[in-house]
Amino acid sequence: MSDKLVIRQHAVKSDERACDAYSALIDQIVRLADVVEAVGNGIARPTGQSLARWQVLAAVEHEAAPVGDIAGRLGHTRQSVQRVADLLVDDELGCYRPNPAHQRAKLLEVTPVGRAALHRMQAAYTHLALRTTEGLDPERLDLARETLSELQRRLESELP
Repeated sequence: MSDKLVIRQHAVKSDERACDAYSALIDQIVRLADVVEAVGNGIARPTGQSLARWQVLAAVEHEAAPVGDIAGRLGHTRQSVQRVADLLVDDELGCYRPNPAHQRAKLLEVTPVGRAALHRMQAAYTHLALRTTEGLDPERLDLARETLSELQRRLESELP
């Protein structure tokens, strides 16, 4: 366990079992997020992409959208998604088209080249998902997801 995690975990230790379990879960989520990012970048790398570029391409796979909407769905800032979208357009993986609902907020859409890269990443992801979930009970995975969703809702209710 990293020194930062040990310090943080010690700071929130209590005699309450639920608090200790919550703290351990949050620490595990942070470690998992780091691994998910590294694996995602590893899947994207052979197509010349990154996890961030993959996420933005996937967000417009079925329907073009303004950068602000993409950012909201991904939970990122508009500015960071704008940088990624501009790079995708520069590399001809995406293109901007006029937005009939808003003159200044153009729609980002995936190009055929971008769709091909996206499909290669999605195929690699499917193989990874099949390997890493082999032998796991889908009901337990669903329960874990539902628990994380409930914790997210509760934490979001604490936001100012």
